[in-house]
Order: sequence, then C-alpha cells, then structure tokens
Amino acid sequence: MPKIVIVGTGRIAWHLGRRLKAKGLPIAQVVSRTAEHAQALADTLHARWTNEWADVLPDADWLLIAVRDDAIAEVGAALAPHAPDALATHTSGATPGAVLQPHFRRFGVFYPLQSFSYEHSPVWSKIPFCVDAPTNEDVLFLKKIAKTIGNLVYRVDDGQRAFLHVAAVFANNFANHCFTIAEKILEEKDLPFEMLHPLMEETLAKALRDSPARMQTGPAVRGDADTVQRHLALLRSHPEWQELYQKLTMDINPELPF
Repeated sequence: MPKIVIVGTGRIAWHLGRRLKAKGLPIAQVVSRTAEHAQALADTLHARWTNEWADVLPDADWLLIAVRDDAIAEVGAALAPHAPDALATHTSGATPGAVLQPHFRRFGVFYPLQSFSYEHSPVWSKIPFCVDAPTNEDVLFLKKIAKTIGNLVYRVDDGQRAFLHVAAVFANNFANHCFTIAEKILEEKDLPFEMLHPLMEETLAKALRDSPARMQTGPAVRGDADTVQRHLALLRSHPEWQELYQKLTMDINPELPF
C-alpha cells in the first residue's frame, strides 16, 4: 500500500483524494499552505495534515501535487528536501513533467483529462488519465493507480500532452464560452436558454459519433453570405461578439465574402 500525500486542496485534490480513498488507496497526509483548507480536506479523507512544507511525511511514496500550474515548480522545490525519495507528480495538462526534474530524482505526471467542479461528481470510468514518468517502473505504478480509480489510461509525453491541452481548451473552455454568449443573447430578448439545450445535445452527440468536421452545419459551411451578414448586423451592439462570429465564420469557410 503506497503512502500517498496530496499537496493542494483545490477541486482536483478533493475529487482525486476522495476517489483514491473510496477505491482502497487511503491518503496518508494533506499538505497545503492554508491550514484551514488542509484540515478540511484531511478531515474528509481521515488523513493527517500540515501547512508546513518541512512537515511532509519523509517516507512518502507518492506526492500527488495538485496546485496551480504556476506554483508547481515552487512547491516541488519546497517539498523535495523533506521527501527526497518520493515519486512526485503533478496533475497539470499544460505543464511539462520535467518542471519537477530539478527537485526530484523520481518525477512524472498524473493528469486526469476532465473539468472538475465541487458541485458535480465525475464519472470516473469515462475520464482519460494521462500518465508519464522517465522510468518504466514509475509509469507502471501510475498506470496501476489510474486503472484502480478509472478505466481509460494513456501514456502521454510532455509534447503530446501540451497539444492535448490546447485541444481540450477548444473543446471545453472555448465551447463553453460560446454557450455563455448564446445564453446572454437570449437573455437580452427574454428567451430561455433551455430552448437551445436539445440543439446543444444533438451537436455534441453528432461530434462524438463522427468527425466534427463532417458534422459541421450552419450558414458558414453552406456559404450563405446573406444570413451571415444579417447575423453580423444583429450583433452590432456587441462588437466583441460580432468580431468572434466573423472570425469563426471565416475559419469555417474562408471563401465567404466580407
């Protein structure tokens, strides 16, 4: 049974900690700069906690570092002198695993490709886990953990994961921003956003069934310049949305005249 230490108390830390514990992999310790946050998560996981880097368990087997991307290197440097033999991994999609190399002999990545929120329990069997480490032994350890708490496990190196994260931003963050704009447009005209729910569901279902490029519909792909111009006119009071509409339309069909 590995001695697992979770570093961080954000959404990923909460979800991973609870899932690991539920699957028979208890958390030995929670480490966070903020004592209140560390204690809250530790109480949930029935684990020890500390807000002092120097108090991390020196015999920890695995440091699961779930902090902001811009804090990973700093946190790794602070922990390394106190748990030098641990396998240290972060959970970031955009940050190279090598950011931990200056501080740890054993390092890697344990990245669940999902958007986590406190309000929603994830479906773990559908979450891809991207793992990587310099040694096959550590890769096998991470794969075994991922298989225990999930189902889909991939070895993804730093270069691949960087592009995977860019793709995820388009598929998730940018798509959700477009949903937000659509909701605001309807709010301004006293129309319920629920009217678009069936369309959104069908769009995603088709994209999952086949190539999204082949499933593309709408005025841009049809070359319907008149409809595009009418839409741009309707968005005149929101020039930022108008510009985004035009850029996306041109990306779908560069031959449309503007």
